[in-house]
Amino acid sequence: MTINNQYSESYDERMAKDVIILAGRILLESGAEGSRVEDTMTRIAFTLGYTESNSFVTNTVINFMLHNESYPRIYRIRTRDTNLHRISRTNRVSRQLSDGALSVEDAFQELQKIYNEQSIKHDLFFKFIAAAIISISFLYLQGGYLIDIFTALIAGAFGYLVVEILSRHLHAKFIPEFMGALVIGTVAVLGSSIIQGGSISAIIISSVMPIVPGVLITNAIQDLFSGHMLMFTTKSLEALVTAFGIGAGVGTVLIIS
Repeated sequence: MTINNQYSESYDERMAKDVIILAGRILLESGAEGSRVEDTMTRIAFTLGYTESNSFVTNTVINFMLHNESYPRIYRIRTRDTNLHRISRTNRVSRQLSDGALSVEDAFQELQKIYNEQSIKHDLFFKFIAAAIISISFLYLQGGYLIDIFTALIAGAFGYLVVEILSRHLHAKFIPEFMGALVIGTVAVLGSSIIQGGSISAIIISSVMPIVPGVLITNAIQDLFSGHMLMFTTKSLEALVTAFGIGAGVGTVLIIS
């Protein structure tokens, strides 16, 4: 096999790769399923006139080749979050590019704006309030008692706050969820002992809901239906271990108490 070492990428090819890889990075780091990421990258390449592109993504790696003679691009994904708004905005840029409403350069600038916004963390106070609302809502769905509202609110909000703070500083998986579950279990046990007559099981179930990897499980099932078995396996295992960490944290408190 002869390898042409004299091949050099044109400006159009470099710009096309920049746009496609950046779109894939935003989608994958924002929690999109693998099939969506690959489909978006392929559609953008087809729109730009490259009909033989190949893409392959996992939870941690994007591998893309524009055509058979081009050099591949590989990018390591180190952070993952859940942000459906960024996914929607990236899909909109992809559609505008396909419709001719955006040039390649404009699409790249728009994607850079979206990507740079990933580093801007939402204020912890608003996440604290949102976690409290979610906990109260699930308490109602679980048939909890009215006297359990305050305990579930405190447990869910502070448990999620611990997970969020540790995730930002540790950059490690499963440990933040375990520590958050410890806080939730502790608050639930103390609250039930102080305000008696409620249901500690309803409090715990409703309070852990903000840290349950629901989007991860949903995306794993979507990848299963799309035939992306590697992504399904890795996401399922990640969700399973995360759920185990949550259960271990709550179980530790219940055993001690």
